[in-house]
Amino acid sequence: GKPERLVNVEAARDDGVLVLRRFSGGGTVVVDHNSLWTTIIGRNAMLPGVKPFPREIMAWSAESIFGPAFESWNREISSDRSRSDIAGRKRGRQTLVFQGKSCGFSGGAGESLILPSKDTRQQSLEENSPPKFELRENDYVFGERKIGGNAQSIVSGGFMHHTSFLWDYDLSNMAYLTLPEKRPEYRSDRSHDKFLARLKEYHGQRSSKNSLWAHMKKATNDRFELEEVRLDNVMKIAEDKFGGFQEWFDGKCRTKVVRL
Repeated sequence: GKPERLVNVEAARDDGVLVLRRFSGGGTVVVDHNSLWTTIIGRNAMLPGVKPFPREIMAWSAESIFGPAFESWNREISSDRSRSDIAGRKRGRQTLVFQGKSCGFSGGAGESLILPSKDTRQQSLEENSPPKFELRENDYVFGERKIGGNAQSIVSGGFMHHTSFLWDYDLSNMAYLTLPEKRPEYRSDRSHDKFLARLKEYHGQRSSKNSLWAHMKKATNDRFELEEVRLDNVMKIAEDKFGGFQEWFDGKCRTKVVRL
């Protein structure tokens, strides 16, 4: 598309912001060291249950990889919070009261501890749990707020599906983006700060962005035989096959720098 429809061209040019047109298309995003990127390269023959269309690919990744990863991550955080709450309670001899009747523990601290019902404890746990991960229209969301965007490149025999999750972002950087003409219905006319959510807000106090990768790997390993490789192994492939990463980017790569 035309850059001026998606980017505040004057601000981006004045600040020397690098703008790229990625070959997979999709909406415009601001990325930095707080963006968490994933890429899935799939072969149709090896994933016969995944129809090679954008919505079907998104639904598959949400159900099979990202959803289970966030569920596992949320359970870990909720469990840590529960242990912390227990450890933080006052120790000592107290009167323990259940439904208004003494349970036989008395004296010492001069306090009463009201033991909630099972339903109340469950409600408290749910209220303190991180939000549920969902696919909404073409976005990954917590409720009404977007936490990740994605794009696809589909070719004969396979697809590439990549996602950028928002661990954190600098609100001032969002001024480089315009309100897109084409936007999801659930967004309406909300500004970026009203539309986006930081994972750090929900997971940052008791976890880190590195934990997401651990749960992503676990969710992937539950469905596939996972083999880890180092970045230098990937760079060697680029060197052997394309003559180097820069040579590949300048030549065959379909992602290009946009001149503003």
